[in-house]
Amino acid sequence: MLAPELLERLALLQDPWQHHAPTLAPPWQLPLHGVHEWVLHGPIDHPPMHAFLHMVAAACDRQRGAATRCHDGSHVCKVSHDCDGAASCVAWIGQAVMPSAVAMHRRGMELHHHVQVPGARTPTERLWAFEEAARSGRCVAIVVDATGWNAAMVRRAQLASSWQPDRTPVLALAWRPQHEATARSACTTRWAVQPVHDPADGHACPAWCLQTIRDRRGTLDHSALRSILREPGSSARSIPWSIAS
Repeated sequence: MLAPELLERLALLQDPWQHHAPTLAPPWQLPLHGVHEWVLHGPIDHPPMHAFLHMVAAACDRQRGAATRCHDGSHVCKVSHDCDGAASCVAWIGQAVMPSAVAMHRRGMELHHHVQVPGARTPTERLWAFEEAARSGRCVAIVVDATGWNAAMVRRAQLASSWQPDRTPVLALAWRPQHEATARSACTTRWAVQPVHDPADGHACPAWCLQTIRDRRGTLDHSALRSILREPGSSARSIPWSIAS
């Protein structure tokens, strides 16, 4: 029987679009292809909601910019789905990753574009909702509670959210609890988020250390991708959230 690592490598060879998918704008630069898993280390085992909201906002801005370029004639649309104005929804799946309306409004998000599915309680229900959202062609971003997902379930989510030229790019973010941080997964990337004190911030605003711990494509430099994300506060330098390497 083939080793699990070899099976993953073979799966990569069968994925022709992994290195051609569009990416999120800096500083994130996440490929809009497959699932990106996030684990929050430290005394609190909760989803990094502030980071999720920031990335979702970046995905929405990217989609609006693509639609604007297509409509004003300044950009030749080679992939009409990428500029489809109908793809404007964000799906939040699972009670653990439900954002507050106040937090979304603070970031200028239009609440009627956000679909929340708190009733998806079991891993199977959350996977079904994720697959439906990813294949709907209406979502630019999906945030899901991936607690309890086994390797086969992650592969299904990976397939559903994989980028193809005739499909709207989707930013797929999955939260994993700490006890599943080392679980085998077919996700595109896995990130560790840990609360730290940012010495660059004289006002001692809350900050988070972001560290990539796995890149399925083998294109990320793990030692270099370690950044500080500051929370919004009274300091003008920390609004909006910024990355200080």
